[in-house]
Amino acid sequence: MYVCICNAVTEDDVHGCMASGCTTAKAVKAACGFKPGCGLCTKRIHTMVSEYRASMTLADALLGGNDPASTTAA
Repeated sequence: MYVCICNAVTEDDVHGCMASGCTTAKAVKAACGFKPGCGLCTKRIHTMVSEYRASMTLADALLGGNDPASTTAA
């Protein structure tokens, strides 16, 4: 499904950018090559980034990743 019709950017494009390390809407827009348009996509992209970051935080919590307290000294 298209997230941005002005720039022909799909949800898959946005997910790919986030999987490649983009963690903000601004970074996603830069990576996807967004040009100024109508702006209707901005809220959707912010929502997608927030949902992605929340899912990564949950995954890290469940799997014990990225938490310095979860590592033990040898």
